[in-house]
Amino acid sequence: MAARETVDLDSIVDYRAEYTAVIEKYKIAGDNLTGLCPFHQDRNNSFSADLKTGMWHCFSEDDGGNFITFWSKLHGVDTKTAYKEILEKYGVQTEKPKTAKKDTPPTFEPYSVEQYGFEKRLPTKWLQERCRLSTGKDRNGVTWLKMPYYNIDGEESTYRKRYGKKEFRWRKGSSGKICLYGEWRIPEFSVAGYAVVVEGESDTQSLWYMGIPAIGVAGASMFHPEQANVLQDLKLYLHHEPDKGGDTFIAKACAGLREGGFIGEVYTWACSTMGEKDPSDLYLKYGQQEASDMIKKALKEAQPVDYQHEQIPEVISGAPIQLRQPEGWLYSDRGISFIDEKKYTPTLCCRTPILLTQRLQSIETGEEKIEVAFKRDNQWQTAIYPRSTIFQSRSITALADLGCTITSENSKKVVSFLGALEAENIDVIPKVDSTGTFGWQPGNRFIPGHDKGIVLDIDPSQRGMAAAYCQNGTMDGWVGTMAPHRGRNKFRFILAASFAAPLLRIVKQRIFFVYNWGGSKGGKTAALKAALSAWGDPERPMVNFNATQVGLERTAAFFCDLPLGIDERQLAGTNQGALEKIVYMIASGTGKIRGAKNGGLQSTKQWRTVALATGEEPLSTETSQTGVSTRVLEIYGGPFDNEQDAGLMHQQAVMNCGWAGPAFVERLIQIGERPICEAYERMQSYVHAISDGKNGSHISGISAVALADAMIDSWFFTPCQK
Repeated sequence: MAARETVDLDSIVDYRAEYTAVIEKYKIAGDNLTGLCPFHQDRNNSFSADLKTGMWHCFSEDDGGNFITFWSKLHGVDTKTAYKEILEKYGVQTEKPKTAKKDTPPTFEPYSVEQYGFEKRLPTKWLQERCRLSTGKDRNGVTWLKMPYYNIDGEESTYRKRYGKKEFRWRKGSSGKICLYGEWRIPEFSVAGYAVVVEGESDTQSLWYMGIPAIGVAGASMFHPEQANVLQDLKLYLHHEPDKGGDTFIAKACAGLREGGFIGEVYTWACSTMGEKDPSDLYLKYGQQEASDMIKKALKEAQPVDYQHEQIPEVISGAPIQLRQPEGWLYSDRGISFIDEKKYTPTLCCRTPILLTQRLQSIETGEEKIEVAFKRDNQWQTAIYPRSTIFQSRSITALADLGCTITSENSKKVVSFLGALEAENIDVIPKVDSTGTFGWQPGNRFIPGHDKGIVLDIDPSQRGMAAAYCQNGTMDGWVGTMAPHRGRNKFRFILAASFAAPLLRIVKQRIFFVYNWGGSKGGKTAALKAALSAWGDPERPMVNFNATQVGLERTAAFFCDLPLGIDERQLAGTNQGALEKIVYMIASGTGKIRGAKNGGLQSTKQWRTVALATGEEPLSTETSQTGVSTRVLEIYGGPFDNEQDAGLMHQQAVMNCGWAGPAFVERLIQIGERPICEAYERMQSYVHAISDGKNGSHISGISAVALADAMIDSWFFTPCQK
C-alpha cells in the first residue's frame, strides 16, 4: 500500500462536492463552507470547512480535524480504513502493481457467522435463526457476515457487511433505508411493554440472548425522528456508554423521540455502573443468567429522562443557565467571539462571558427587565437592568462598573451578541414575576418566606435593608426568648403588633401607629427589636424620626405588609407640625404624586404597615389635629420591669430571628381569608363591648393586635407553655 503521506489528498479530493453532499443548509463564501454539523443535533451553522485543505471544525462541540477524520466519523470507521476508502473512491491505487495471480490476497479479511458467534459467545444456530445472520461471499471469494435490517413489517430494508478486524460496509444504496436494528421484533416486545435501546447490533443480540427486549441504533448519531413512531407505547431504556459517543447517543435519541412525537416513558441506565462498557461486555464477563439479573436490576433503578425538553450541552462549567450558541457567535470561558463570515474564524470581542438568565416582568408596572450573569475572577455574578440598558450600546457600558470588560469600542458587538442570544433562546430563558417591594404578592405569595416564582428587583442601595430579612438561630430559640416576657402586657402588645401588619390587607384595616413613650431605661427600643426580630435581623431595617419624608415614604413602600420600626421620636426636634405630617403620610398608605423627568408621572408608592415607634415624649399634643390621635395607639411606660432584662433582649433578639414572621404568614395562607375576617369581626365585637365608648379607629387597631396575639399564642407559644 502507498505510504499515507505520499498521497496529496488536496490534489485529488473534491472537497466542495464531498461536504455539500452531506452538510445541510450550507453556505459558501470563497473557500469556506458553513452549515449544520452532521454529528449532533444542530440548529445553527456551527460547522465549518476549508474547501482548499479539507480541514473542518465544529464550534459547538469544539471538535474537528482533516478530511480523513471527517470521513472516519461520518462512516463509523477508523482513520486507516477511511484513508483507504477515500483513495479507492478517487481511483488511487492502494496496492503496489503486481502480476495478476489467482491467489491475489483480498482487500478485506474473511469473516463468518461462526467466527462472530465464537467472539461474542453466542450460539451459531441461534444467531442464524433468531437474529437471521448469515455468511455472504464477495466475487473475489472473501466471506463476510451479513447483518440484515428488517423493518416493522418484516421486510428487509438493507444490511451491513462485517469483515475481519471489524471492517464494516453498508449495502450499496442504503442511504435513507437504515431502520432500527431489530425493528421487526417490536410487536413481540409489546407483551413486556418495554425495550432497551442500545448502539449497534452486537449489544442488541446479547440482550436478546439474555431474554431482554432490545432495539439497536446503527450509530451514535443515527437515531432519526421518523423512527420514533415504531416505538410508541413502549417504555424505553436508553443505554449510556461512558464516552463522548455515549453522550451523543443519548442526546440524539432524545431529540429524535421529541421531534418524532414519541409519547411514553424514557429512562437511562449504564453498564458502567457495573464495571463494564456495554451489555455485550457484561455478558462476556458474567454469563447469560448473572448478566441478565444485573441488567434487570439496573433497569429498575434507571433514571427518568425529560426527553421532551431539549438537553442543551454545557458550554461553560458551572454557568447558572445553559443556552444555545447563537448563529454567528460563540461564548465560552474565554469570553464572547463573533464568527468572521469570510474567514469563518472566531474573533474575540469581549473577554467576559455574559449570559441572559431571566426575564423579569414587574408585577406593579408590567415593565420588563433582564437579569444578566457574567463570570469575573472565576465567579458568577448577576445583575438586573432595564432592557433599554442591556440592548443599547451607549448604556450597556454600565456593566463595566461591575467588572465586565465592556468598552465604548466593543459595546456594539456585545449588544448584537446579547440580542442574538435572546432570540436563539427565547424558549429557554425563563420569564418570572418581579417586584420592588416586600409583603403580599399576587397568587397568595408573600415576601419574605413565600416568594416562589418572584424575584425581588431592587436598587443596589436597598440590598442592605433587604438582606436584613434573613434567618438566624432557630424558631424554638426565638419562642424561648420571647415567651417569658409575654407576661408583661406592654411588651406583649408591641410584640403582637408586629404580626398585625400582614393582617391589614386581609381584614381591610387601615394603617395605624403603636407608639411607646416614656422615660429612658424602660426597654422601649429593646421591645421594638423583639417585635422586629420575628421577621429578620431587627437592627438593620430600623429607622428613626431624623429622616426626610421622602426617605420614610420609600422605606414604608419597600417594607409593605411588614412592621415599620421607627425609633427615637426626640430626634425629630420640636417641630411638631413636621412630625404630625410624617404620621399623616405614613398612615395614608400613599406617597406623594411626582412628575417624571421625561414627562408624565412617576409611579405612586403605596403600602400597608403597622408603624412601631418609640420616644420619650408624646407623639400628639393638645393642639394636634384629631386625625393624628385617631391613627396612634400610645403606650406609656417601659415594656420591661428592669433594665437588666431589657439589656439582654438587645442581644437575644439578634441571636434567634427571622422565623416567626414567615411561619405566621404560612398559617394565614393555609387558613384562608374568610375565617380570618370572621375572627376579626368577633374580636372587634368583643373589644367594642369592653371599650366603654372608645374611639372606633382605636378599637379597630386594638382588635387587629388582639387577633394577632391570639393567633401567635395558639400557634407558637401555647405548645411551649405546655
